[in-house]
Amino acid sequence: MLKENTRIFKTILPKTKKHSIILILVILILTSVSGAVFLLHKDKIPLEKPAPSVSIGCDRVLWKNTELELAASTRNISKPLFEWTVDGKLAGKSQKLSQKFNMGEHRVVLNVSFGNMTLTANRSIIVVDSVDGISLRGSAASKNQWGFQTLYKGKLVGVKGVMVSVDSLPAAEVNPCGFLSTKPLFAGEHTWRAQFQGSVIGSGTFNLKEVSEIKIDRVDVAPSYTAGGTVDGKIVLKNTGSTMVTGFDIKTVAVNNNYAWMGDKAKREFSDRYNADIKPGETYEIPVRVTIPEKVSGIRPSGRYTITVTLIMKGQAIDTKAVNTEVK
Repeated sequence: MLKENTRIFKTILPKTKKHSIILILVILILTSVSGAVFLLHKDKIPLEKPAPSVSIGCDRVLWKNTELELAASTRNISKPLFEWTVDGKLAGKSQKLSQKFNMGEHRVVLNVSFGNMTLTANRSIIVVDSVDGISLRGSAASKNQWGFQTLYKGKLVGVKGVMVSVDSLPAAEVNPCGFLSTKPLFAGEHTWRAQFQGSVIGSGTFNLKEVSEIKIDRVDVAPSYTAGGTVDGKIVLKNTGSTMVTGFDIKTVAVNNNYAWMGDKAKREFSDRYNADIKPGETYEIPVRVTIPEKVSGIRPSGRYTITVTLIMKGQAIDTKAVNTEVK
């Protein structure tokens, strides 16, 4: 009966790439079942509500006469009231504080009141007119990226305005906490140079090891579809290594959860090979697009499905992601 249903199904759908119709092929499982429905029930576990919190970022170093804007970030707080103080003096009552600071070190404190609670965040702001004491520390940020962190007198601190260039690429500024990650790079030796207020504060080289690696970034499918509608999704891969990726296999397994108790009869498998030049940091998209028939041999293709995608290189499974969807 399944062969006959497959023949009928082929007359309904246009010819597409094999992996694109795996979602629909599994729907044919329904036509070989007598109509009994087996539903899976999962115990609902209540999630704990996150604790209230407030943050105003990192300790900062500023060049003289530089205006700094600090923004309060709150979590799980309703109707907060803000109160900023600088060196013990009231400085503002809004979510953001913008001002210039005099030379030297200052203490910024934010009190956030809500209900009958008050949370406090504080940070140190140091204003300088010399590059003395400002430096950078480097380390691997990922398998294809190098990271830089600013320091002041040996302590981790965000130094506003530090610019870092790598190889012949344009210079980029460190983030508010003084960190900068390079764009994905190929393996090998790279040179870097850092400047602050027109002065070079550091330079050198770093070496990235050779790593061949690609991951499944995500599998995009809607949480539910309607029979007669269109599946318009994609599998997104990302080169997380430091070498060019030129070939890989994708294995897809689709399981009808309503009939998982039937074992192999409730699933379909498919593998396909791809050849593509994917540079470090680049993504590669595999489209999944097909129309779901309203009925297959007179039966509405409703059910809940788990689609598991496995990425294979040189015969070895290196990454797997599973997503769930439902056809109503």
